[in-house]
Formats: sequence, C-alpha cells, structure tokens
Amino acid sequence: MENNRFLGGYQESWFGSVERNRPLVRAYNTIDPLDIRGKYQILKELLGSVHENTIIEPPFYCDNGPSIFLGNNFYANYNLTILDGGTVTIGDNVVIGPNVTISSVAHPVHWKSRSTGNGFPITTAPVKIGNNVWIGAGAIILMGVTIGDGSVIGAGSVVTKDIPANCIAVGTPCKVLRKITDDDLYEWDDVEASSFGF
Repeated sequence: MENNRFLGGYQESWFGSVERNRPLVRAYNTIDPLDIRGKYQILKELLGSVHENTIIEPPFYCDNGPSIFLGNNFYANYNLTILDGGTVTIGDNVVIGPNVTISSVAHPVHWKSRSTGNGFPITTAPVKIGNNVWIGAGAIILMGVTIGDGSVIGAGSVVTKDIPANCIAVGTPCKVLRKITDDDLYEWDDVEASSFGF
C-alpha cells in the first residue's frame, strides 16, 4: 500500500490548494442546476479526470481535485465529500448515495507526530473503487481501501479494509455480509422500464 507523508511543507501546500480549489468548488455548488455543460466544465477544471455524463448533485466538496479520477457514467447524490490528499480512483457505472465521505488522508495517531509546530501533518494512501459499485447513504470510505467491482456498501457503513468484488458489505467496521448472486437480479416490468427510460 502506497503511503505518503506530508510533514514540513504541508501547511504551505494546503494554502496553495485552497487558492485553486475553493473558488471552483463554490462555483460548482452555486451554478444553475440546469446548466449541465457549465457544471461539466467546472468539474473538468477541478478534477483529475471526469466524463461528460457525470452527475454530482451539489453540494460537493473536495480538498484538492486533481487527485480525483472518475470513471464513465458516475452519479453522486447530495453532499459528497472527497478528501483527496492521496489519489481517489472511481470506476465506471458507480452510484453514490447522499452524505458519503471518501478520505484518502488521515492524521498520525500519536499526538507527538501531530504536533510538529508546522500545521497538522497528514498521512495518505490511495482509495480505489471498482466498476459497478453502489455506495449507500452516509457511508465513510477510509484511506488505503479498495472496493472490488460490483460490490454494494450498506448505508452508514465505515469501510476500513478492502472489500472484494461482488459482495454486499455492511457495518462499522464494514464486513462482507454475503456474495451477490443471480437471485439478486431485479426484473423491471414494462411500466417501470418506460418510466425510467430504458
């Protein structure tokens, strides 16, 4: 697991990211919600990678922006927060419920390591979320975690360790409940399908 430490110069680099990041975040959160093109242009400037069909419902918050890489067909409901001191990579067809936090940073556990007299040092480790993942409302994904393709993270879970592919995982700390099988397939009737446009 990659783990970078920013100690002495963290405070200076934090102010640099604030100068770039905060105006873009504010612009995104206050733009006309129907200005889809304008929202995309802001995300394109703010994030490391993003696709035109990305939908992030405001408000949305992130620390830096360029360390966030979003796959195709990404949807996040209200109040997504991404702390991206380390990289956050999210795959295709991912849906995120409201009030989710993804954090690729932490502070050292021992107080002496946090008290350097030069800001508040952080440690970082990348977060990776695979394709076709659903993260339920209020979940918290912590640094260094990988979530495998096709998995579902239950609402309110705190994910501290890797979750394998094609699982339902829930709880604090988040643990695998069971595998996802074809018994979980939902058959849309014609009325439902037409109301959702597929």
